[in-house]
Amino acid sequence: MRITKILINILLIAFFAQNNTYSQNDKESKLKDKKEQKELKEPYFFWGGSLWFGFGSYTYVDVNLVFGSQITERLSLGLSGKYQYFKEKGSFTGNFQTFETNVYGGSVFSQFAVIKDFRNLVKVKGHSGIIAHVEYEFLNTEYNYIYFNDPNSNRDRYWLNNVLVGGGYFQQMGKKTKTYIVLLWNVTKTDDNPYEYPQLRIGFSISI
Repeated sequence: MRITKILINILLIAFFAQNNTYSQNDKESKLKDKKEQKELKEPYFFWGGSLWFGFGSYTYVDVNLVFGSQITERLSLGLSGKYQYFKEKGSFTGNFQTFETNVYGGSVFSQFAVIKDFRNLVKVKGHSGIIAHVEYEFLNTEYNYIYFNDPNSNRDRYWLNNVLVGGGYFQQMGKKTKTYIVLLWNVTKTDDNPYEYPQLRIGFSISI
């Protein structure tokens, strides 16, 4: 009789423990489902960009505005508008002069998340990953921006057409905002291109 009571007690304890575990798992599952429902679902739009500036004898302002769409979990497409202001005081052709110019244009780009979330691979805090970047860039500049030894040249402004490829790292900052850093190489650089490569870009995007 005593053994029977002990067995009954063990079965009751096991039943309530299993029921409690099931209840707990069910609550966690429901919370997870609610959290996933709050996550942004593709496709969605985003905007963002970057701003760089420096002042002194060498003045440089770089504004890059971005608008695009997250097509899938990994793939995004976008457009950007670019503006640069450049001013330098120095000696050109033996005379002290000030060189000043404006550069403007835009680009079409695509990013692909090679690693969309490091948390799926290793134990890390925060949502981050690795991205590949491809971009077609068109910029309107002028001859003097490159050849400072010929500051009085009357050559017209012209368009640069660049194909940039590279990759970088992104970090999710909350549900709607992320920051990124990418390194880009120009695979179509010409002699009249004033830029040095690779280019380092740091920016942000906000989903809408």
